[in-house]
Amino acid sequence: MSQVDYVIKAIALQIEDNELVYVGLNSIPALIGSFMARDLYGKKIKIIGVAEADNPKSVEVSPSTGNPFMVSETPVIITADAFDLAQKGKLDVMFLGPVQIDKEANVNLSVIGDYYNPKVRLTGGAATAFILPLVKKAILWNLKHSKRSLVERVDFITGTAKYAKNNVIIVTNLGVIKLDREKQMWFIDSIYENTTVDDIILNTGFKVVASPNLKQISLSSSEKEFIRNMDPHNLRDALL
Repeated sequence: MSQVDYVIKAIALQIEDNELVYVGLNSIPALIGSFMARDLYGKKIKIIGVAEADNPKSVEVSPSTGNPFMVSETPVIITADAFDLAQKGKLDVMFLGPVQIDKEANVNLSVIGDYYNPKVRLTGGAATAFILPLVKKAILWNLKHSKRSLVERVDFITGTAKYAKNNVIIVTNLGVIKLDREKQMWFIDSIYENTTVDDIILNTGFKVVASPNLKQISLSSSEKEFIRNMDPHNLRDALL
């Protein structure tokens, strides 16, 4: 079983009834997690995304969740219209996969190191700067939880939720962390059956504390089967 499977379930658990959920580019865990929330858990949500499908009945997981051939027999909602929904405050959930996330809810999808002489040039932020502060719930997923990915200060601010009032949730291969804006603190909301609170604390570059209502996430046989059926070629493991 892949550690990504825990991430997928953790994502599904963050989605609530009556939410409009937008899945961005190259977001396989977010895509499967969204369908798990809708089709396995029965949550009344609507899924849209960069493949420009309006709540498709099914998908064939491909290396890019922006692949228009991933869906069929579904109405179309173009990306520009989805962004318009965000600007109007009607987009409930959006996923991002930043390489770096910091304590102030800044994200980096641009460069590692100096912007003008980077060690690594990343994929870029697309509409991150525009949508991140507008979406009601931002779910940031990262499959390499370490002090190099969850940092005190990102190398470059591609986008930020620092000045917004939205919910910010980080889902990683170690667990789930949530920002409490009122207390200006990050709380460990959930761990997995094979991770611990200390795993998260020791591998995070900013202060995190365990929630008094800490949850543990495990996977049932039906959940494992659902994930395998959606991703029969195990493309999710390639992300590791």
